[in-house]
Amino acid sequence: MRILCVIPTMGPGGAERAMSHLVSHLSKRHAVTLLTFEKPDTASFYPLPDTVEYLRIDTLGGHTLRRFVRILSRPKMIRQAVRTLGPNLVISFMDTTNIMTVVGCLGLGIPIVVSERIDPSHHRIGWAKELARTYTYPLARFIVVPTTRVATYFPTSLQPKIRIIGNPVPRAPLVAQPSVADMSGRKRVIAVGRCELQKGFDRLIDAFALIASDHDDWDLVIIGDGPERPRLQARVRRLGLGARIYLKGIVSDVFQELAASHLMAFPSRYEGFPNALAEGLAIGLPAVGHKGVSGVEDLIVDGATGLLVDQAEGIAGLARALSTLMGDADYRIKLGQEARRHVGQWAPGRMFALWEDMLTEAEGGLSSAMGRGVRVGSAD
Repeated sequence: MRILCVIPTMGPGGAERAMSHLVSHLSKRHAVTLLTFEKPDTASFYPLPDTVEYLRIDTLGGHTLRRFVRILSRPKMIRQAVRTLGPNLVISFMDTTNIMTVVGCLGLGIPIVVSERIDPSHHRIGWAKELARTYTYPLARFIVVPTTRVATYFPTSLQPKIRIIGNPVPRAPLVAQPSVADMSGRKRVIAVGRCELQKGFDRLIDAFALIASDHDDWDLVIIGDGPERPRLQARVRRLGLGARIYLKGIVSDVFQELAASHLMAFPSRYEGFPNALAEGLAIGLPAVGHKGVSGVEDLIVDGATGLLVDQAEGIAGLARALSTLMGDADYRIKLGQEARRHVGQWAPGRMFALWEDMLTEAEGGLSSAMGRGVRVGSAD
């Protein structure tokens, strides 16, 4: 099978990581081309097999009119790529790109699989794009979502097209020791993610500040970069916790950081299926997160792999949950052991088998529809 995969960039994000895993798997059995909107000399943040053709169409950047023209050119360039490559099907990641891909492939008779990577009930893309999604998603063959919560966002008419496939969670290369302090006798809470409002690091810093004096042998380490990082650093300085809270930026080996930690905090306001949290659990860390957050509520089983807090409880609720686990080493061990077992249900082999079954069905649907004289790409 020849497959074209489309995503805006291959930068250091969760969707990009999921795409790298998917194309790496698919390329073992299929001819795969990866199309992004990046400049031709841009390197993927995540490794890609040499067998994957990496096509970058240079439609990012620019200001005002130039930027607008570049955005409008994307459906046409996707269409040209489809006509040139002649794929059996197209896989698109991320909401706006999904819309552009469907528009670009109109009338070509190619089945399209679109994938939402984040909870659209919270991640707003503007009324115009949301309206466009309403009209374009029915034209896709399947809509892949990471969790049941994301699936319920879509109307009943689209439910037959929905396929729930979580991100693959590989076996961790290291194992954490949640009860064993480091050589200096200190322990730490770790958080991993892009420094932006969605991730809730502002709330985490404030929550840690509430309990820092009660747990004077604990520190907080935040791994990741992004637009909110300077403001978060300023927040730490205002609280006078520069010697207890560290914003490390992007690191080369996140598993080393996770393995050196004792508890994971994941205070996101909303998510899709968070890779960072899954990796923390896979390495044996108990975790604290919020109820009602897609992916977080799937990975953190309250009282079994970590603790879930109602967002309505605010910073005080988050602080209480953190304090509970910071003060109980045996509980951390128990939750961490169950966390490693729990994430086994998202083992790569299982997740990729779901993708393969769905793609086979999508291609089969093309053959059946053509046999009936139906134009593929129209609503079922």
